[in-house]
Amino acid sequence: MKKFLCFLIVLSFQIAFCQNKEADFIITNVSVVPMNSEIVLKNQSVVITDGKIIEIADARKLKTKAKQTIDGKGKFLVPSLADAHAHLPENDTELEKYFKLNLINGVTKLRSMRGDSKHIEMKKKYNTENSYYPKLYLSSNPITRNLSFTKEEIAAFVKETKENGFDFIKVLSIKNQELFDELNTVCKEYDVKIGGHFPSNPKGVVISDESFFGSNYTSFEHLGGLIGEPNSFESRVKSIKEKGLYACPTLQWYIIGYGQFSVEDMIKQKGMQFINPETVKEWTEKTTLYREKTGKKEFEEEVALYAKELQERRTVIKRLNDEGVPLILGPDSSSKFIVPGFAMHEEMKSYQKAGLTNYAILKTGTVNFANLFNENYGTIEVGKNADFLIVSKNPLKRLDALEKIEGIYFNNQYLNKNALEEMSRSILPN
Repeated sequence: MKKFLCFLIVLSFQIAFCQNKEADFIITNVSVVPMNSEIVLKNQSVVITDGKIIEIADARKLKTKAKQTIDGKGKFLVPSLADAHAHLPENDTELEKYFKLNLINGVTKLRSMRGDSKHIEMKKKYNTENSYYPKLYLSSNPITRNLSFTKEEIAAFVKETKENGFDFIKVLSIKNQELFDELNTVCKEYDVKIGGHFPSNPKGVVISDESFFGSNYTSFEHLGGLIGEPNSFESRVKSIKEKGLYACPTLQWYIIGYGQFSVEDMIKQKGMQFINPETVKEWTEKTTLYREKTGKKEFEEEVALYAKELQERRTVIKRLNDEGVPLILGPDSSSKFIVPGFAMHEEMKSYQKAGLTNYAILKTGTVNFANLFNENYGTIEVGKNADFLIVSKNPLKRLDALEKIEGIYFNNQYLNKNALEEMSRSILPN
């Protein structure tokens, strides 16, 4: 049945193409990294009409004509990236810069993890039909353990979340088991997904694993519930796998926050040239002051202790991936010395150190994110949305290929290398 449906989809696109006579866009002679398997399709032409891929064929045999043609000889075409843990700036100027920092790094989707009622208006403004800004997936205003709700207030909150167009409810923490169960009951009633922190904490509120794994949670952040909890680890990994939960490790936030680099090395990171010098100065002064107050010996002991935890996190990432748990990519660029967009590449390098293959790492930012939201992108196939990057090297062999983007096709628009370079220049501090 599935194969028959795929055949019908391909056939419908071919019929539509015949009626249109001329495609909108063709990338010719390009090597395609489809991400539906670990292969490279060499010397292909990718044909696009109305923002969708209608044909992928041997470039030597293709007879299709298009309004615009790009020669992809020597280049690779791969799905664009999604940041699964974004924190959106509050004002338009900073927000547009944030979008552009992501775009120049190949990120065309952002999942907000710091919900705000204003984000709905942001989405309406920036995710228009003709916009090339990244597509936003929005969390509600977060639930925390400081908030108390009556049953009526929970119902009203969930209903409003659904009606306003938020994609899921964010749980930062929650007051007690009773409130969690009531929230979940109403979320199931309204078909509203939940995401956020693992709600049970041995040093705080304890939510039973039975309630959590029976809830409408679809993803959890920071490897909560697994790090530092050896007694529950195996049973939770099994439950995470059985439930099909998505995990967003946000490893880069811990690497920077846990003092694993010198201040000098953090200042030299890629992308720091886009941060206002005054901000860099403030970050430097605060970090230096903390390290000096802690003391050299004590700080070195602290760094060594955190290094052990980071190794535990890498081990957990490898275990989850080996178990088939879908990982999603997001560095949590909400803190100092973590540059949006650029930190995505650092997060991928951290997954390499955890022992993941390049193919598995690429899936975290492409296929897995698309599956989380049941979207029609994430792979390069006929019938999928045209949402991809053009790079000069094979990312299955070299992840750093994604750091030098030749072009982006997204939302039926193409940004070439010159447009991306101009975008980069436009957000450099004066």
